[in-house]
Amino acid sequence: MEAPGFSEASLSLRDLALGFAAGAIAVVAFHQSVILGAFLAGLTPNSPWSLRPIPPLGVPLIVSQMFWGGLWGTLFAFVWPLVPGRHYWQKGVIFSLIGPLLLGSWILVPLIKQSGALFAGFSPLRLALGLCLSTAWGAGSGLLFGAVPRRH
Repeated sequence: MEAPGFSEASLSLRDLALGFAAGAIAVVAFHQSVILGAFLAGLTPNSPWSLRPIPPLGVPLIVSQMFWGGLWGTLFAFVWPLVPGRHYWQKGVIFSLIGPLLLGSWILVPLIKQSGALFAGFSPLRLALGLCLSTAWGAGSGLLFGAVPRRH
Protein backbone atom coordinates (compact mmCIF):
# COMPACT_ATOMS: atom_id res chain seq x y z
CA MET A 1 0.00 0.00 0.00
CA GLU A 2 1.25 3.45 -0.85
CA ALA A 3 1.72 5.79 2.07
CA PRO A 4 -0.09 9.13 1.99
CA GLY A 5 1.88 12.35 2.23
CA PHE A 6 2.58 14.24 5.43
CA SER A 7 -0.22 16.76 4.89
CA GLU A 8 -2.71 13.89 4.74
CA ALA A 9 -1.59 12.33 8.01
CA SER A 10 -2.94 13.09 11.43
CA LEU A 11 -1.56 11.47 14.55
CA SER A 12 -4.00 9.79 16.90
CA LEU A 13 -3.81 7.56 19.94
CA ARG A 14 -5.24 4.85 17.69
CA ASP A 15 -2.27 5.23 15.31
CA LEU A 16 0.21 5.05 18.19
CA ALA A 17 -1.46 1.90 19.52
CA LEU A 18 -1.46 0.46 16.01
CA GLY A 19 2.24 1.28 15.73
CA PHE A 20 2.92 -0.57 18.98
CA ALA A 21 0.92 -3.59 17.84
CA ALA A 22 2.57 -3.60 14.40
CA GLY A 23 6.05 -3.42 15.94
CA ALA A 24 5.37 -6.17 18.46
CA ILE A 25 3.78 -8.50 15.91
CA ALA A 26 6.61 -7.81 13.43
CA VAL A 27 9.06 -9.11 16.04
CA VAL A 28 7.20 -12.42 16.30
CA ALA A 29 6.47 -12.88 12.60
CA PHE A 30 9.33 -11.23 10.71
CA HIS A 31 12.29 -10.65 13.05
CA GLN A 32 12.12 -14.10 14.61
CA SER A 33 11.80 -15.74 11.17
CA VAL A 34 15.22 -14.31 10.32
CA ILE A 35 16.53 -15.63 13.67
CA LEU A 36 15.12 -19.04 12.72
CA GLY A 37 16.94 -19.00 9.39
CA ALA A 38 20.21 -17.87 10.99
CA PHE A 39 19.83 -20.48 13.75
CA LEU A 40 19.16 -23.31 11.29
CA ALA A 41 22.12 -22.17 9.16
CA GLY A 42 24.37 -22.26 12.24
CA LEU A 43 25.04 -18.52 12.10
CA THR A 44 23.77 -17.82 15.61
CA PRO A 45 23.38 -19.88 18.77
CA ASN A 46 20.19 -17.96 19.59
CA SER A 47 17.00 -19.89 18.93
CA PRO A 48 13.88 -18.04 17.77
CA TRP A 49 10.88 -17.31 19.97
CA SER A 50 12.98 -17.91 23.09
CA LEU A 51 11.22 -18.14 26.43
CA ARG A 52 14.53 -17.87 28.30
CA PRO A 53 14.08 -15.41 31.19
CA ILE A 54 16.25 -12.31 31.01
CA PRO A 55 17.27 -9.86 33.72
CA PRO A 56 16.31 -7.73 35.49
CA LEU A 57 12.65 -8.82 35.62
CA GLY A 58 13.00 -12.39 34.37
CA VAL A 59 10.51 -11.95 31.53
CA PRO A 60 10.89 -14.27 28.55
CA LEU A 61 13.25 -12.94 25.87
CA ILE A 62 10.51 -12.92 23.21
CA VAL A 63 8.26 -10.81 25.46
CA SER A 64 11.08 -8.30 25.99
CA GLN A 65 11.77 -8.18 22.25
CA MET A 66 8.07 -7.67 21.52
CA PHE A 67 7.91 -4.84 24.07
CA TRP A 68 10.89 -3.04 22.52
CA GLY A 69 9.60 -3.74 19.01
CA GLY A 70 6.31 -2.21 20.09
CA LEU A 71 8.01 0.90 21.45
CA TRP A 72 9.96 1.33 18.22
CA GLY A 73 6.70 0.75 16.33
CA THR A 74 5.07 3.53 18.35
CA LEU A 75 7.90 5.87 17.39
CA PHE A 76 7.48 4.80 13.75
CA ALA A 77 3.77 5.65 13.95
CA PHE A 78 4.77 9.11 15.18
CA VAL A 79 7.41 9.86 12.52
CA TRP A 80 6.39 7.82 9.45
CA PRO A 81 5.22 10.86 7.45
CA LEU A 82 8.76 12.26 7.70
CA VAL A 83 10.50 9.05 6.62
CA PRO A 84 11.38 8.86 2.92
CA GLY A 85 9.73 6.17 0.83
CA ARG A 86 6.61 5.69 -1.22
CA HIS A 87 5.20 2.65 0.55
CA TYR A 88 4.79 1.85 4.23
CA TRP A 89 7.14 -1.13 4.02
CA GLN A 90 9.85 1.09 2.48
CA LYS A 91 9.38 3.67 5.22
CA GLY A 92 9.54 0.87 7.79
CA VAL A 93 12.85 -0.43 6.44
CA ILE A 94 14.43 3.04 6.32
CA PHE A 95 13.19 3.83 9.83
CA SER A 96 14.42 0.49 11.20
CA LEU A 97 17.90 0.91 9.76
CA ILE A 98 18.29 4.37 11.30
CA GLY A 99 16.37 3.93 14.57
CA PRO A 100 16.38 0.43 16.05
CA LEU A 101 19.55 -0.78 14.30
CA LEU A 102 21.95 2.15 14.07
CA LEU A 103 20.89 4.19 17.09
CA GLY A 104 19.49 1.37 19.22
CA SER A 105 21.47 -1.81 18.71
CA TRP A 106 24.75 -0.46 17.40
CA ILE A 107 25.17 2.67 19.55
CA LEU A 108 22.83 3.11 22.54
CA VAL A 109 22.60 -0.45 23.87
CA PRO A 110 26.39 -0.95 24.02
CA LEU A 111 26.80 2.46 25.69
CA ILE A 112 24.01 1.90 28.22
CA LYS A 113 25.02 -1.66 29.10
CA GLN A 114 28.70 -0.74 29.02
CA SER A 115 29.29 -4.13 27.48
CA GLY A 116 29.66 -5.21 23.94
CA ALA A 117 31.12 -3.17 21.16
CA LEU A 118 29.75 -0.28 19.19
CA PHE A 119 28.61 -1.20 15.68
CA ALA A 120 28.57 -4.90 16.55
CA GLY A 121 32.33 -4.82 16.95
CA PHE A 122 32.54 -4.39 13.16
CA SER A 123 32.05 -8.16 12.86
CA PRO A 124 30.86 -8.80 9.28
CA LEU A 125 28.54 -11.60 10.42
CA ARG A 126 26.99 -9.56 13.24
CA LEU A 127 26.63 -6.50 11.00
CA ALA A 128 24.97 -8.56 8.24
CA LEU A 129 22.66 -10.32 10.70
CA GLY A 130 21.71 -6.97 12.22
CA LEU A 131 20.90 -5.59 8.78
CA CYS A 132 18.76 -8.63 7.94
CA LEU A 133 16.91 -8.56 11.27
CA SER A 134 16.29 -4.83 11.06
CA THR A 135 15.15 -4.98 7.45
CA ALA A 136 12.72 -7.81 8.22
CA TRP A 137 11.30 -6.04 11.28
CA GLY A 138 11.03 -2.72 9.47
CA ALA A 139 9.32 -4.17 6.39
CA GLY A 140 6.95 -6.15 8.60
CA SER A 141 6.14 -3.21 10.84
CA GLY A 142 5.49 -0.98 7.85
CA LEU A 143 3.30 -3.58 6.14
CA LEU A 144 1.26 -4.18 9.28
CA PHE A 145 0.97 -0.47 10.12
CA GLY A 146 -0.03 0.35 6.54
CA ALA A 147 -2.59 -2.46 6.36
CA VAL A 148 -4.99 -0.48 8.54
CA PRO A 149 -6.41 2.61 6.81
CA ARG A 150 -5.50 5.96 8.36
CA ARG A 151 -8.23 8.32 9.48
CA HIS A 152 -7.81 11.79 8.01
